[in-house]
Amino acid sequence: MLSEDFTAFAGRVHVSFKEAKGPEDVKRLVAETISGIAKECVKAGTRLIGHIKCIAEVESGKYIACSVVSHDTPATCRGEIEGSSKTLDLILNVLIYGLDKEKVEGIVVKESRRVFAPRIGEVRFENLEFIETGHECDEDHDHEHEH
Repeated sequence: MLSEDFTAFAGRVHVSFKEAKGPEDVKRLVAETISGIAKECVKAGTRLIGHIKCIAEVESGKYIACSVVSHDTPATCRGEIEGSSKTLDLILNVLIYGLDKEKVEGIVVKESRRVFAPRIGEVRFENLEFIETGHECDEDHDHEHEH
């Protein structure tokens, strides 16, 4: 049974790079993003990281799956992407204990911007829990979402 402080967050990050990135660069950036999310969740007071995982798809349709279960171990990735890509679609799932969804969403946005901002042309965020209402959240998260 899940405890009261369990949070499951699902989000999407759309990235358009200024210059095409090769497969190793994409893999490194994705791993850095989810590892950073884990570290920031611990700094914010999470009591347990259940799993932080993602699927990262490039414009060719190829993808990698990456995950991390602790803030002090590196992310692992599997799958292969080929060639260079100017776009990246990153679907994230964060399963943790001790932080609310709004805090987790803010961490996802902050870490995605930290990793991708120096390299991008555009980055957009989407909270997948609001997909049915058509809500796309690309603000700085000083607000509350209505359900």
